[in-house]
Order: sequence, then C-alpha cells, then structure tokens
Amino acid sequence: MNEPYYKAYEKRYQAVFSAGAERWGHSPDDEVLYNTLKSWVEENNLQGKSIIEYACGEGACGVILSELGCIYHGVDISPSAIEKSKKLLQAYPNATVDVFDMVKESAAEKYDAALDCMGFHMLVTDNDRNCYLKNAYDSLKENAPMLFFRESYRQNGTYQGVVHTLAEWEQITGEDYKTLQLRQVRNSDEGGIVEVLVPLLPARAKDKTGYVEEFENIGFDVEKFIEMDSSTAIPHSASIYVRKIKR
Repeated sequence: MNEPYYKAYEKRYQAVFSAGAERWGHSPDDEVLYNTLKSWVEENNLQGKSIIEYACGEGACGVILSELGCIYHGVDISPSAIEKSKKLLQAYPNATVDVFDMVKESAAEKYDAALDCMGFHMLVTDNDRNCYLKNAYDSLKENAPMLFFRESYRQNGTYQGVVHTLAEWEQITGEDYKTLQLRQVRNSDEGGIVEVLVPLLPARAKDKTGYVEEFENIGFDVEKFIEMDSSTAIPHSASIYVRKIKR
C-alpha cells in the first residue's frame, strides 16, 4: 500500500538536515509568531494549561508556548522533525513530543487548547482534511480554543469541488510534485544560507468561505479570521481562531 502523500515531509526534513540546515520551518524568534501566540495564550488564560500542537515540525511553537508557561505536547508525522524538536525542547520539563499521524490517529487525552501552524493546508483531499479536523475537535475539552496560524489562503479563485486523491489534485492544479527544486534555507547557527534540492509538496489553499464551512461542519465556532501579511514563510495566508462547541 502506498504511503500517504503527506509523509513526504519526512523526506524533506531529511534532505534539509543532511544539507546542513538547522531548520526548515519557523524559528522561535519569529516576532509575528511569538506575538500571536502570546496574545492567544493571554486571551484564553492558557498559562499552566495543556496545549497540543499538530504538525509541530522542529518545535518552534513548543519553545514559545513553554516559555509562556503552557504544558506543551507536539506531534508530527516526521520522525526527523520530532528528533530535532526533542533536542530543542529538552530544557523545558513540561514539553513533550511524539510521532503521530494527525489524519489517522486520535489523541489519547483531552487538551485545553490546540494549535496548527501551517499544517492544515498541507492536506489536499477532502477526506484527509475532514478526518484531521474531527480528530482535532475530539482532542479538545468543551469550549477549548484552537488556532490555525498562517494557513494558505486566497481571497478568490480557489477550487470549490471535492478532491478524492492526490492524483486528482495534481490534475486540477497542474503542479509538479516530483521534480527537485533548488531552495534556500537559513542556517540559524551560522547565519548563512544553505541550498537544498527538494520537491514541491502538495498544499490546498481556500478562501474564507471555504475554511469557515470546513470548520463549522465539524462543530467549531469560527471567532476570528485574520489575513496575514506576506512573509518569507508564505506569501498569502490567514490565521483562523476557532472554538469547540457542542455538536
């Protein structure tokens, strides 16, 4: 049986780390990320509370949330990313991380809040997106908040139909997910740039109506939808604040 397309992130992390880069994703000193998480924690009284982060990558959000006084649990499909995040978070006794398939697995406990930082949009089939959102919803206590930070977003022109398979999505977008592309990654330890060959990974942006419909269908209440400024991480994105309500 073929592995899920989103497991390609493990190969990307392996390539990035083998090239000598310290990280692929966000840095703990990302000012916008820090300020967003700080405000979210304060507004929801999450200090001392448990937070699960899906698609946690190398642990940047884990560092920020730990320093803000939260009890952090990060999960990711990539063993290489989890290994890196464990090293980054070893100074924080209330932080743990595990390899976890957020589409196929359910959390073993209920959390006070949940976070997704540029993870949800990497799921392209309707079934995968729905399964993940349901698992995220079920991992939360009643009235708990969830933040989707920097999700790929378009004001209009997004595909409105159902996507069953990655092959369908390739036909719809015309994107090439096989050919290696030269990308530049900042090496935080040396302050330089590392070049690495990696393929484009699938991603599916939606407009505001599309995102809101997905979240509300699961049972989330969408409280805020904020268009983000362009960044080196992603040119067009939105941060979406939702809350678990009874279905």
